[in-house]
Amino acid sequence: MEKVINFIKMFIPAYVEFRSLYWVQYNAKMDSALTEIFNSIDEDHYEKADNLIADFESNFNQSTGPEWVGIKYAEIYKAKSMLDFLKATR
Repeated sequence: MEKVINFIKMFIPAYVEFRSLYWVQYNAKMDSALTEIFNSIDEDHYEKADNLIADFESNFNQSTGPEWVGIKYAEIYKAKSMLDFLKATR
């Protein structure tokens, strides 16, 4: 009997997360903006990257969304650190 119950447990989800369409689209827009920022940094267009970072910070907000959106937003700090380092070593 215990084997049957353990077998059934394999198909019962223990964690379910619902993501609204609004936040999925918001996350996709952030991802697109971050991609453009990182591409500008990779291509040594530092002034453009600075402007894109400023636009990103004015268009997106970390505190109003769900946790997984905040995690995506945190990538902007990685971009800012990379940019500051590269500008300092130039």
